[in-house]
Amino acid sequence: MHFVGEKNGPGWFSNGRRVSGFEEAGSIVKPEKTGKITPVKALQYSVVVLPKLDNEEELRRLREQYDPTYYQLAPYVPMVLPFTPATLEELQAANDFISQTRRKLHPWAVDFRNCVESEDRLLLVPASGGEELVRLHEELHGAQTMALIEEPPYAPLLVLAKIPDPERRQEAKHEVGRLGRTLGVVDSLSLLGAMPSGEIRLVAHYPFGIGRVDYYDRLLP
Repeated sequence: MHFVGEKNGPGWFSNGRRVSGFEEAGSIVKPEKTGKITPVKALQYSVVVLPKLDNEEELRRLREQYDPTYYQLAPYVPMVLPFTPATLEELQAANDFISQTRRKLHPWAVDFRNCVESEDRLLLVPASGGEELVRLHEELHGAQTMALIEEPPYAPLLVLAKIPDPERRQEAKHEVGRLGRTLGVVDSLSLLGAMPSGEIRLVAHYPFGIGRVDYYDRLLP
């Protein structure tokens, strides 16, 4: 795994182990006070943007009606693929890098317009503000990928809801369309952790600029 800013790597997690979603995977080691190394279940982590949305309350009611998992996570824009650190040092390096990266960022507005489907999810497409999201992705991930398998180009999309039933997904899509445009402000990055149980936790919140990083959960299991 390489991180932006390291001498040997062009981008954050640009040559690391990749996974397609939040799934249980592997283990990391955690030193005990005795100095012994004990294997523990690994969290998967993901870096996302949780934009502040102008119609947050309307979207919340819609998601509550259609998405059985709405309470786990607010609408988000994925920035990098979920990853499982191989060592505690990699996890700390990721945290340090995110904290440093956000210091030079400034808030911007995003205008989400079109609602589309992807498998069982509803997504919102940015009409403006998307180019800034792409640049942020490239800064985190690296514009030049070193992955062994080719990935499609990054497309900034707001993950709105997960609705397994096709008919209800169509109903929800129609309701989203009736809301019209969704305006958002991007002013921070967030680190999410997925437990082996499937629970998703907000681990850390990194406001743009020099504000304090808020940690909501331990970075280590």
